[in-house]
Amino acid sequence: MKRKSIVIFTIAIIQLCGALPNGILSETFCQTIVPSWFEEILKSPAGIMLSVGYCGKYQDKNLAKQVAIDHALIIMAKQKQIRLIFEVEEFADGRLRLLNPTFEQFYEESILSRIMQDYKVVDSLSTEDAYFVLLSHPSSDRLSIKSSGGKSWGPQPKWTKELPSSKDFVYGVGMVGKYSSWVRAWKDADEYARFDLGKNIRLETESIHAVQRDDRFIIESKIIRQSYDMSLHNSAIVSRWYDSANDIYYSLCRIQEPISD
Repeated sequence: MKRKSIVIFTIAIIQLCGALPNGILSETFCQTIVPSWFEEILKSPAGIMLSVGYCGKYQDKNLAKQVAIDHALIIMAKQKQIRLIFEVEEFADGRLRLLNPTFEQFYEESILSRIMQDYKVVDSLSTEDAYFVLLSHPSSDRLSIKSSGGKSWGPQPKWTKELPSSKDFVYGVGMVGKYSSWVRAWKDADEYARFDLGKNIRLETESIHAVQRDDRFIIESKIIRQSYDMSLHNSAIVSRWYDSANDIYYSLCRIQEPISD
């Protein structure tokens, strides 16, 4: 059975979030102190998969940890296998208007169940306004790290301006900004990066001739439709960066070639 997870993005860079979930004390407009493995995921031994989970500040620290773990488990399931459906239409006559954007994703409940039975919390960090966890799957003693503690963001990485060039990997970048919730911002940037990765693997393009008629006029438009429907295996968010000057969140997703579909 598949569990459906739908993500719908506003294509614009600005989106404000609504009310906070029960139990959260507050969320800041940015996230300035993070563990090093949140900014750049650690390299793991062969056969070990890593996943990062995060949440805002809760009154109950144990609850915050569990929320972050639950998030990391779902991210792990998506890394294992995810189906992405993307479609967007736009006028081809210079008008900057997007029509009927679709962003959908599906991950397997059975995969999530297996991961939940065999994982390990490798490291965690609690800050003034966040809780982060790093999970490994399967549970293994081969991966042991010292607690990274918190750090400020490093200098702007090159991948935020230009995708890395590699013979072994395909990349995608997600970018969002001006969010009232840093948690929601990172979640959307992560998901957007995965959809961008799909576009860089395979993108179908179709030109549509549209005609609108009324009693007096005939309006003809050329519409470009871009779409794909694919399954990704072993894709992962490997880097993040926060531009505090402009309040923009960047996520980098990567998958190794050859790509399974």
